[in-house]
Amino acid sequence: MNKIFIKFFIFLIIIPISIFAGYENPKLVEVPKKYVNKALDNIGFSNNPVDDKKDKDLPKLYNEEKEISEIIANSFSLEISKVKSYQDKTASLIVSKNDSKVTFQIFTHTGFSIKENKIIEMNLPSSFYKEKKSDGGVKSVFTINGNYFALISQKKFSCLYASIVDLKSGKEILKSSCLPDKDKVDFGGLGGAYIKMEDKILLSIGVPTHASEEIDKLSQNMESVFGKIIQIENKEFLNTESRNFKYNIFSLGHRNPQGLVLINNSIFSLEHGPQGGDELNEIKQGKNYGWPIVSLGTRYNEGKSFNKGFVDSNFKDPIFTFLPAVAPSSLNVCPKNLSKYYENYDCLIGLSLREMSLLIFLLDKNKKKVINVERIKLKKRLRHFGLRKDGKIFFDQNDYFYITADNDGLYKVKFNKFR
Repeated sequence: MNKIFIKFFIFLIIIPISIFAGYENPKLVEVPKKYVNKALDNIGFSNNPVDDKKDKDLPKLYNEEKEISEIIANSFSLEISKVKSYQDKTASLIVSKNDSKVTFQIFTHTGFSIKENKIIEMNLPSSFYKEKKSDGGVKSVFTINGNYFALISQKKFSCLYASIVDLKSGKEILKSSCLPDKDKVDFGGLGGAYIKMEDKILLSIGVPTHASEEIDKLSQNMESVFGKIIQIENKEFLNTESRNFKYNIFSLGHRNPQGLVLINNSIFSLEHGPQGGDELNEIKQGKNYGWPIVSLGTRYNEGKSFNKGFVDSNFKDPIFTFLPAVAPSSLNVCPKNLSKYYENYDCLIGLSLREMSLLIFLLDKNKKKVINVERIKLKKRLRHFGLRKDGKIFFDQNDYFYITADNDGLYKVKFNKFR
């Protein structure tokens, strides 16, 4: 009896501390989810493992190997076939190969990892926020020295914020301040694109809103992580017990960069504009890309334009702007066969949500000027490329690469029949 009373008393202490330590101040330490779950288990409450969850909470999963379809593009064809079906959005797709077997690890917005035919709940804090009305959830998953980390949305009472979480311990290691104008938060704009370098990672963190000027202005605030591409040294991830997690602002003035790639020592990003004005940018360290002061797009609802004075300011102008918007997502390098076909250019491939297309960018190698953008309609909201653990796009020996489509599944794709 005394033992039960002690466990119940511990439970009553842990939970309030976890809640009130984060109330309106998420930079205070939160009790990780695994300890809260353990306390719940100790006093007889279930912590709802995946196997016990209702079917509606889990992504529906089907393995498929459908017949290859062919799409005729301008001067080549595109082969595409479905590999796996699941009803969720992806946060990341990590692809690896062992001998001749290709293995996929799919991380979803709602906090699950799909590998082989197993669905596993990710080890996220108890404050993990995945409300559909604000497009909350897991936005990106990446590996550092074999450990997995995620960029996620969070909520503690009325405080909405973003954090980077160590998925092994469930601990938040980098936390933003509470977002203002909380009724207008939309975590669909949180970004999450990344580039892994030898000893550091570049990670995009957008401004999570469609219609809040107060949140948008954070992209120009050097004290805020929002609207930035940040640089984090790998060593910062090695000691997750430290409360002094350091990062540097690599560039600022971004709205929602969802694609980020390194090619021939140049960095490019694909970024959502407002209503129109999606951008392809060349990213330079220390540069300001102008949001929300300048944009070729217009404001939602009212359609009022922004200042268009890139040239007359200190802001770095985009190298290409989509009007109307295509809602771009991932960006990466072209496969070898397509790069060879366009060997006189830098060749990049992107994905889009609204346009439901695969995008091919050809750039002048010297001037970094866009020569052509080809759109290949796939009629699916395309989200992520399959990446290796080192962050580079995965190609198999036959030049196939892998892409995900929202609430649809995983596809393999290949360029061929060049003319």
